[in-house]
Amino acid sequence: MPNQSFFYCLLFFVIACGKSTSQNKLKFISKTIIEVPEPSGLTYHDGSLFVVSDEVPYLYRLSLNGRLEQKYHTKVKDMEGVVYDKSTESFILLSELKRSITYYSLDKGVGKIHKIKGKQHSKNKGLEGICYHSKKQSLYVVNEARPKQLLKISRKGKIKKKYDLKFAKDISGMVYDAKLDVFWVLSDESQALYKVNSKGKKLQKIPLEIKKPEGVCIDRNRRLYIVSDLTSELFIYQLE
Repeated sequence: MPNQSFFYCLLFFVIACGKSTSQNKLKFISKTIIEVPEPSGLTYHDGSLFVVSDEVPYLYRLSLNGRLEQKYHTKVKDMEGVVYDKSTESFILLSELKRSITYYSLDKGVGKIHKIKGKQHSKNKGLEGICYHSKKQSLYVVNEARPKQLLKISRKGKIKKKYDLKFAKDISGMVYDAKLDVFWVLSDESQALYKVNSKGKKLQKIPLEIKKPEGVCIDRNRRLYIVSDLTSELFIYQLE
């Protein structure tokens, strides 16, 4: 049998490893001006970036370098988030003003619209980001402030679970990272990117030198993209 000191050392090592969390880094690649007024939401799909604006009712398709390829009129006002839904082959557009999700097909246009219940003390402190959790096969949205919350919702907008977020001044965007099984959450006022678990607990904070970051996504090559609502710039990083 191994001696007692070896056993306790091994036990300590196992416990320490179980409690540790790896820290990720962002390597800056480039930034560019994009032809999108007040970009507020961002997603990656089929080799392109898709961006929405809280200023105009358009969905913009960009190259991975930020070049405008096409834009689509959605009729949806005050969009703050966008994600692609494979099951319906359409984009889900998140409206802060209407507190709703709208299904939008590039071929068929506007589809079903669903309201999301919950507290929203003003039109400027409501829903700010949406993403799809591939492992849980669920949609998640974030509420900007008062309250700052992570909400798990159904495809019809019904709230299934709520988690309070206590790590930033406000929340302005989010994306799910399937490789790490975490969310990457933006804060406009805190000018930071946070790594967050599925229950809303902060795992890491990465400060950003970006004014009003409001949309974030990740592509297949682990490149992370952020858009600035204030400067209409696209920032590209390598996630390490």
